[in-house]
Amino acid sequence: MFLYNWQTLQSKYLRIFSQSILIVLFSSNTFADPTCKESITPLLKSTNKVQLNGGLWEYFEKDTFLQKHSAEAIQLESRINKIFFTLNYLCETQDGIPFNDLATYLSQSISKKGEVAFKAELITLGKTTQQIKNWFDFFKYAQSHRFRTLDSSLIQSTINRSIPLINNYTSMTKNIGHAKSTESLFEKTRKLISQIDTFLYTDPYIIKALDEISHVPYWDINESSGGS
Repeated sequence: MFLYNWQTLQSKYLRIFSQSILIVLFSSNTFADPTCKESITPLLKSTNKVQLNGGLWEYFEKDTFLQKHSAEAIQLESRINKIFFTLNYLCETQDGIPFNDLATYLSQSISKKGEVAFKAELITLGKTTQQIKNWFDFFKYAQSHRFRTLDSSLIQSTINRSIPLINNYTSMTKNIGHAKSTESLFEKTRKLISQIDTFLYTDPYIIKALDEISHVPYWDINESSGGS
């Protein structure tokens, strides 16, 4: 019983975290193309109606049969959030990838101190050779992609391909509470997870976005003063 309660609590915290990411992403529109964002907003609103009520996981937890499979609900919602995260990224970087805090820090430091002296300073601050290499590799990547552009029509095509997946997710909660449909809903959940995975690994712009995001190394706010 204790293990189940702990797993349930852990799952709830994971869901709250993923929902928070979704809210933050779509409350920050500084660099996003308005037209691009307008295509995503209706999808976000329909998703929020589900997630503000606890999401699909909450519905699973209330059903005796589905409760045993609530992990699948979390996996599905994680993928839905990943779709939104990536679509938002595509909209925000349509006309180039702005320097993030790390790229800005590296650019300013190299400009002021020179590459050799700055690398020596990083070693003094306790950074490993591999960390420094990762940072400089990332900076070169950031420089080369700062002004890369994306085709708005191809972004829209990616958004269009995501629509049926998101609509399937938001419509699934309508079947909750009907005894005859619980097993069917579980199978639909697993099928939708598989369909989203196919979308994430085959759509050209989704693949491009995830690859670009993967180049950003970890660093925290104290890195510039030697924090870890």
